[in-house]
Amino acid sequence: MFYHNLKIALRNLWKYKTPNIISIIGLAVGFVCFAFSALWVRYEMSYDNFHAKADRIYRVHTNVHKWTAQGGSGDGTIYDTNPYPLANWLKSEFPEIEDASAIRHSNKIGDLFSEDNKFIGLYVDPSFGNIFDLNLPENMFMQGRTDSPVVVTDDLIEYAEYISEEHNSEVVGVIPRWHENTNIPFNVLIPVTPDDPLDAHWNFYGNHLVYILISEGVNVNALQEKLDRVELPQMTDPVSIILTPLKKLRHNNPSGNLESDIKLNHIQVFALAGLLVILCSLFNHLTLFFTRVRIRLREFALRKVNGATDRQIAVTLCIDFVMVVLSSFIVSFVLMTLLLPTFKEYASIKNSVTDIYAELLIYALLLLVISIAAGGIPVLYFRRQALNDNIKGGSKNMFRKVSLLMQLVISLGLIFCSAVASKQIRFIHETDLGINRSNVAVVAARCCFMTSPYYADRIKQIPGVKDALPVLGNHYFLREMITGSIKWGGERDGVIVTLNCFLIFTVDHFFDFFGIEIIEGTPHHNEFSRRGNTVYNETAMREMGDILRSQEGVTGIARDFYISPTTKTVPIALSFPSNGYENFWSLAYRYEEGMRQQTQQAVTQWMREEFPEQGEFEIDFAYMEDIFEEYFKSDRALLTLLSIMTLACVLIAVFGVYSLTSLTCRQRRKEIAIRKAYGAEVLDIMNIFFKEYLILLGIAAFVAFPASFLIMKRWLESYVKQTTMDAWLYVAIFLTVFVVIVFSIFSTVWKAARQNPAEVVKSE
Repeated sequence: MFYHNLKIALRNLWKYKTPNIISIIGLAVGFVCFAFSALWVRYEMSYDNFHAKADRIYRVHTNVHKWTAQGGSGDGTIYDTNPYPLANWLKSEFPEIEDASAIRHSNKIGDLFSEDNKFIGLYVDPSFGNIFDLNLPENMFMQGRTDSPVVVTDDLIEYAEYISEEHNSEVVGVIPRWHENTNIPFNVLIPVTPDDPLDAHWNFYGNHLVYILISEGVNVNALQEKLDRVELPQMTDPVSIILTPLKKLRHNNPSGNLESDIKLNHIQVFALAGLLVILCSLFNHLTLFFTRVRIRLREFALRKVNGATDRQIAVTLCIDFVMVVLSSFIVSFVLMTLLLPTFKEYASIKNSVTDIYAELLIYALLLLVISIAAGGIPVLYFRRQALNDNIKGGSKNMFRKVSLLMQLVISLGLIFCSAVASKQIRFIHETDLGINRSNVAVVAARCCFMTSPYYADRIKQIPGVKDALPVLGNHYFLREMITGSIKWGGERDGVIVTLNCFLIFTVDHFFDFFGIEIIEGTPHHNEFSRRGNTVYNETAMREMGDILRSQEGVTGIARDFYISPTTKTVPIALSFPSNGYENFWSLAYRYEEGMRQQTQQAVTQWMREEFPEQGEFEIDFAYMEDIFEEYFKSDRALLTLLSIMTLACVLIAVFGVYSLTSLTCRQRRKEIAIRKAYGAEVLDIMNIFFKEYLILLGIAAFVAFPASFLIMKRWLESYVKQTTMDAWLYVAIFLTVFVVIVFSIFSTVWKAARQNPAEVVKSE
């Protein structure tokens, strides 16, 4: 009996090959999109969760400037790095903290093994082993050793002799290598030396990362409140300590230095889009399956007359449905195999191929079960229909209409979101952010201190360099043009008010170089001032204008400007240091369009000639446009993925409409023939179909556009300036989808409407 049903299913699969192929491809694309997105989200959420105590491990961040003025707290720069003594101080002062460790990466500061790319060194103390459950040998931290004891991961055992000979280090222990999905990568552990200047002082601009292990049962929120304002040794002002869970560190770093280039919420949107694709393809398959079953109602009625039971008919329908789903399952794994290398590189997933395929198989099987369960709805419906109802033709296709409506809602929503995202990224590149960031580079070398206007004048003589400006260093352009934080306090109407400002140390030429407009006063530095002059931006003046104007040395107001496209305007103080150019040891320069590489080579050669005594020193270049583009890396990735999802949904819906129209025309051949016999024209018949789809499209737009508007409105709020969602955008998307649908059904309906009514009635 099973063989008989299987043979019938294969015949039906071939008989309705066009809609079946569309269903198979649609479901396969949906499977791939959802499985990849689910894999990516789970991988991103799995960082450092393999540690036994991961739920109790926290990274310590500090806000040094939060409590630097009286009258209340304010914001300030949050630092990743902390002084080495902070770890022991926290452990001794707070009983809630079971242990604390300060670590630093050797390859970030030129320490041991930094010249060997295969070694990732990490300086640790004994507490590191306790926090992360590592069996570190006691003699590793023994004082007075003349060599440098190290512990390596098991994949570096073969390099033990090389490490001993080349680096005068004895390998005293071997530990298992951590998983790739960790925020603390290493393969060599080096003991901290307390007598090292980097490890001995309370320097908040150091290189240590502090991790703490909170005791079991401790209320973390209560501990955070206690740490919000603490008095530290050698610090004149209180400091705010912020705790970040280890497992959330990759996507929730208070300092803004995220480990991941792609924002977690963007990956989650990608996963949601993948779910929408699978829903769209599933609705499409159910619609086509439902329609094919309705075409076969008379066949089922005849079978029941000849003794077939409801159960036998249900089995036949189930096999038909499962054949398509299984076929799509096979196609999806072929697609996954082809796309996996590209996706793995794009998403930076470092799991083994075997683990990835095992996880993808789980997702695919889950979707397979859901799809088969969803297919049981029409099967049960038709199984329970009475024989007379089958012969008469059944209900009014409500399921088909609802299913098609859901596909159109999903497609319109994704098209709108993709269009707005693309429009916003283009808009933020073209709009005026108050600063000229085009063709600007900064050059720096640790051994060369270009501390006077002399070097700025010299670099301007290089062909292709249009202008130059002394700056504090190559970090000056990274993320924010901020070198510190200050807090002004004053009295207004008898009430003490404070303002926390981001502080930028600069020189007179800063404003002309970047095209920042001065709307009041002058930016020029007063050589006779006892302190450096200061220019504030509009935001600072709006909040405390009367108080700031009364401060000594305030010379002007600058129009608000933005370095980041996603950071809202904040109070900014641009200060001219009283010591002149002493701290400005790097140069920013503006080069002519298209001469980036030429000027970089020329500047490199000039610096080698200018500082010959330094030998072959390393020179760092940073480009403002590149840094600005980094902010869009996650958004562009999301837009790319969203566009792929949108295209998949639109194609699934359009081809689904084409197949559905073809099946409907086949089902309604007799009706069309009778209408023509009574004088209906071809356009009259086509209008019946167009009217139905236009009504469904209108309802879908009524649902999709408001929902998409609310979603994108919230997304746009993350930018300092937002594009508009104009009425023409809604109209254009609606008309585009409508035209595509019209063309997809035109040929099918036209062919059916042109048939000879007599031949159709005779064949019926």
